[in-house]
Formats: sequence, structure tokens, C-alpha cells
Amino acid sequence: SRKEVLYIFGFERSGTKLHTTIGIVGCDPGIGVTHLAISLCNYCASKENLRCAYLELHSRNEVAAIFADTAATPQQAQEGARLCYTYRNVDYYPQVLSSEIPSLLNLGYDYLIFDMGSLNEADIPEFLRCDRKLVYGSLASWKAPHYEAFFQQYDTYTNLGEGFCYLLQTGVNKTLSQFSKKHHIHLCTVPFINHP
Repeated sequence: SRKEVLYIFGFERSGTKLHTTIGIVGCDPGIGVTHLAISLCNYCASKENLRCAYLELHSRNEVAAIFADTAATPQQAQEGARLCYTYRNVDYYPQVLSSEIPSLLNLGYDYLIFDMGSLNEADIPEFLRCDRKLVYGSLASWKAPHYEAFFQQYDTYTNLGEGFCYLLQTGVNKTLSQFSKKHHIHLCTVPFINHP
């Protein structure tokens, strides 16, 4: 729904800000960070008519794998820019290095969505520089310890509160409420998205 999307994005677009960066990190591998990042990009491009770029900031090379079954080949979105795949008005940049981010920030995108992968592979300093920081996890009994580990490891930063958004893949309402109170946060469950 629009309400959930606005919560995830955190704010209406400001007329003074050239671009907005959203970093997404998963509390454990396979939680769905790439799926969520692609969904947000498609929402920006198709529903809001905004220029959006997806930046893959982990080494699993999932973008190339996604486009391998298509006839798509990487091309320059703009003259002098690095190669990317373009699909449905979203530019997908595979395996981006931190050193390449400044030049991508200056390409005129409204939103840049950073797929940081999971905590064990994420470039945390780059994640913390994002305007909006999405932490994605699950409170299922076998995965909840990973969400707890995030708060133990990054407690100093999460207490600042600015730009953080906590998202859930799954969880029981009672557990969700207890977790929210313990960490003094608001949790939002991400709805199932079939094909982003």
C-alpha cells in the first residue's frame, strides 16, 4: 500500500535534494534484500515516474544472473558512465565498488537503491552514509538471533535513529511487539511481492 511505501521511503521527496540514497541490508543471507531493492526501484520508476538506479554492492553478481536469461546486454546509461542493464526505466549496476558511487550519484537519478546484501558482507560505512537505511530481517525463531545481532553490533549507530527503517519478512505479532519495545523501534512487515 502507499502508506507502507511512504514509511519505507521515510519522507516525501524534497524539491531541494538532488537525489536520495536508500541502503538495504539483510540481517542474514537470503532474506530477500535483492528482491526488495528491485521492487522499490520498480515502484519509483513505474508508479512515481522517477529516475532510479539499482546498485549491487556485494559480490554475488546477482544482477548479471538475473539478466543472463534475457537478451539484455549491459550498456552505458549515459555517456561516460559505467555499464549497466536497463529494464523498465531502471538502471541496474552490477558489482559496484564504493569508489564508483560518487560518479553514480552525479548522474541525475532521483533515487539510488543500494543492495548491500547481508550484514556479513555489507560495506557498513557506505550503508550508514545513505539517507534512508533499511534493515531487513525476520523474527522467525531460527532467524531472530540475526536481527538481535544487528542491534548488538551496531547499537551505537541505531541509537542515533536518523534514517533507520526496520523491516520484517516474517514474525508473530506478540514477538514483533516484544522486539519493538526492547529496541525502542517501529517494525514494518514487508508485504509479499510476487514479481518485482
